[in-house]
Amino acid sequence: MRSSLEALLEYLVVKALANKFEIIKALADYFVNNKSPSTVASEYGLSKHQVRGYIQRIVEKAGSVNKARTIMKFIAPYVLKIKPIMKKSSDTIVQCILCGEELPLIAAEEHVKKYHGGLVDEYVDAIIELLRRDLEKHRKDRVVVDTSQSSI
Repeated sequence: MRSSLEALLEYLVVKALANKFEIIKALADYFVNNKSPSTVASEYGLSKHQVRGYIQRIVEKAGSVNKARTIMKFIAPYVLKIKPIMKKSSDTIVQCILCGEELPLIAAEEHVKKYHGGLVDEYVDAIIELLRRDLEKHRKDRVVVDTSQSSI
């Protein structure tokens, strides 16, 4: 069973690979920058009902709003750097760069999960490793700062 971090990451990685960055940016603005669903909806061309649905899915995967805010703060920058595998042919049609299949935009995420799930897993694992390294570096930096601030 996947952890809440892995489930949330998988959800966002699939969106990134499907070239749906407006959703990831909207979620980051909501959770990290504290913008309202209405504001992010209008900024990214989504309906506020869609945004609320995405927010709900993130909160469910994280376990709470506070966990979602914390997780999104750290993972959004990594997810936003993912190169999509779906290329938009029109507003409603995309083509998979990896296998060449053309499909409706609405089916892009399902295609990514079904045919390129290994790539999703690779990204999830890589981002978790990067987060571990960041956390370890942060801990080491904190120890150096704490010892340098001790009084003599």
